[in-house]
Amino acid sequence: MATAITLLVLCLLIVTLGYIGFCLASPWGTCTRCRPGGKNRTCRACDGTGMRPRLGWQLYVYARRLHRDGS
Repeated sequence: MATAITLLVLCLLIVTLGYIGFCLASPWGTCTRCRPGGKNRTCRACDGTGMRPRLGWQLYVYARRLHRDGS
């Protein structure tokens, strides 16, 4: 049982570090609301650009601002 938990934690750590690296390498993704057409000028999520920040990047920016404002 302990080896299964250790393996699960190791896999979770690898996936998490991989996603963090992916967000650092490519912080912008395609907008999910206007994905089929690419650019919808009335889209409020991306302001018509077709690109919006990934969730991991948004969390990183939030944590960075929280640390900066708290210091």
